[in-house]
Amino acid sequence: MGDKVEVKIYGQTYSISGDKTQEEIEKIADYVDDRMHLVSKVMGRNGTGAVAVLSSINIAEEYFDQQEEMERLRVANQQLERDSAHYIKLWEDAKKNYKQTREAMEKLKLEGQKEDKRFQELQAKCSEFENQIFDLQMENIQLKSQIEKLQKG
Repeated sequence: MGDKVEVKIYGQTYSISGDKTQEEIEKIADYVDDRMHLVSKVMGRNGTGAVAVLSSINIAEEYFDQQEEMERLRVANQQLERDSAHYIKLWEDAKKNYKQTREAMEKLKLEGQKEDKRFQELQAKCSEFENQIFDLQMENIQLKSQIEKLQKG
């Protein structure tokens, strides 16, 4: 338990202690005080008890809205992680295919084979894989950007 912190909420002074720092306790108390003053402006001065209850309901509503938003973001983040894993697999497969194709081309070259048609087919495949790798790089950049936005959200 930390030191006791004197705070003023809706005209009353309270001595609060907890695991939070003095600054954190004061910030929380200021928030509650602001909420109570806002509620009292809207409903008039119907007594501290009514203002406190309505302020608590207001704060609880915000809390549950935030919980729902966090759950929505968690689900969206999981989907992005699944999408990322899928694209990473495609990326790895494309790199593997590209490497295998390059190795096959080198083998043909070293063996001195002059099969122009086959060589051209392999070149076409390399170009196709290079295009796939480029496309996957672009999608990977977009996914990273979306993940960063969600994590900052």
